[in-house]
This record gives sequence, C-alpha cells and structure tokens, in this order.
Amino acid sequence: MIQNRNPEYFLTVVREKNISRAAEKLFISQPSLSQHIAKLEEALGAKLLDRAQTPLALTPAGELYRSYLESTDYLYQKFEAELSEMNSERSLSVDMAVGSWRGSILFPDILPRFLALHPNARVQLHEYPVSELSALVQAGKVDFAVMNTISGRPDNDLVTETIAYERLLLVMKRDDPVALRFAQEQQAGLALDLRPLCQERLITLSESLSVGHLVNNFLEKNFLTVPQRISTTNNTTVLKLVAAGMGFCFLVETGLVDAASYPELVFFDLKSDDLTLPLSLCYRRNSFLSPAAQDLIRIIEEYCLRVIEDNDALIRGGI
Repeated sequence: MIQNRNPEYFLTVVREKNISRAAEKLFISQPSLSQHIAKLEEALGAKLLDRAQTPLALTPAGELYRSYLESTDYLYQKFEAELSEMNSERSLSVDMAVGSWRGSILFPDILPRFLALHPNARVQLHEYPVSELSALVQAGKVDFAVMNTISGRPDNDLVTETIAYERLLLVMKRDDPVALRFAQEQQAGLALDLRPLCQERLITLSESLSVGHLVNNFLEKNFLTVPQRISTTNNTTVLKLVAAGMGFCFLVETGLVDAASYPELVFFDLKSDDLTLPLSLCYRRNSFLSPAAQDLIRIIEEYCLRVIEDNDALIRGGI
C-alpha cells in the first residue's frame, strides 16, 4: 500500500495551480516540492499533473487521487467531530461566515435557539463583505457561509445548496410622487410603469455583489436607463439614503426585518423572475459538517423560510 505522508503537499499544489506558489504556502523549497510530486507519481505509476498547461491542471489520475485524499480528510474530520462529542469536556465549535448586514439580522434570532441546543458551543462569527465569503470557505477558515449566489457561476471547490429564492423588492420613500403613483397602479391591479424611475436616483450595491449585478441586468433588460447613481457595499447605508429621500433601491426580501424599522419606506414586489436570486449555503467539497454545524444550518433555513413566508403579508400591508 502506497502511503503519502504529506497529503497537504499535493492538495496545496492543486489549490494554487502552481508549484512555486504552493511551496511558499508550505514554507518549503520549490525543488523539494517538485521532487516530492515526482516521487509520488513514480510510486503511483501515473502522472498526476499536466505540466504542459498554465496554470497547472490535473490529469484524470490526478483528479482521482485528489478525490481520494479529500475523502480521507472528510472521514478524519468526521472521526474528530464524533470523538469531540463523546468528550463532554470539549466544547463544540462552529465557524460561520456571512455578510455583515445579513449577520446583524440573522444572529439575534438564530443564536439563542442554537445555544439552547448546544450551550457549550463555541461560535465564531465571521462578518465580512459578501465578495470575500467564498474565499473564506475555500481557505478552510469557516465551516460554511450563507450568501446570495448567482446561477451559472459554479466553483468546483465549493458545494452550493439553495436555502430559498429571494425576491428583490423595489424600495422608495413613501411620499415620493413616483412611489405614490406606483401605489395607485398597484391598488388598481395594474402592472407598474417603471419608466419614471429613470428620472430618479438609484442607490445601489456594487455590481461586484450578486444583488448589484442582478439589479443592473434587470434595468438593462427593461431598457431603463438611470444615469444618476450612488454605489456602495453597505445595505444599511442604502436604506438610510432612500429614507432620506436620496433615491430608490432594491433590497433582498429577508432584509425586510431590518427595513421595517423605517416607517417612511414603502416596498413593491415587481413580480419578475429577473429579480429573484438564491440565498445559498456554501461549504467546501468533501468537507465534514459537524452535528452542531448542521443544527445551526437547519435553524438558519427555518428562519429564512419563515421570514419569506411572512413577507407577503407585510408587502400587501404596505409597510
């Protein structure tokens, strides 16, 4: 039986797609790492890396070997987690990543429920800009992340599970003349004529974020040119600017929990498939999620689904 005593060497090369960069990450010399890979290929009797490609790519044998190493790592993580549960003196640990704005909405509701199940758990909350969450998961710094994703952008190293599909709601100041007109059209059962939005200012999230990207596509698809724009990466800033009469925005519907504290705002569901995006759970492929992490995920899913179900009544009520 062939034993690889340093499986992280090969896996780091796979992640970095470059032997020199992998050697830097591992704090060893590039010749030593190259020699290690060469000996490994010789022992296995198969080429693992296609060195003719830049960046480095895996051969079919390399893909199979990576899958084996990751599966072995999964089993070891499972063993450690189950051993930890047997040892009552060790606290369970869960590391979760989420955007800072969504975290301020989620955590006050879900953490009391989670800690009632696992009172000795150590919970590490990583609140970062949404654009950085995938990198945290890929680097193994967190067990999982909760974030909006865009269909058609797969990542071979991550598993993405949809928790729910969120609507993007049009948000305006209640006394805005255009908002008053929209409210009348809505009450009459008419489709909203969105052309007056072109004369307003759009307060939008950066297009590098899923929500900003989707909003921009929706406007272009509907031939709505909004020249006046303010772009930011903070949803709280967006809502406060709209409440101050600076323009309009779009908001993911689970954010109504936060937005309901602004009585001067009104929300419209434009009932467009183009304004719907997944709220997803992301974790590394072949990683092991501990029972505590799975409990936290279940509580998050139940919370998000309940909020979305309650939103229909809120929107109809014109909060």
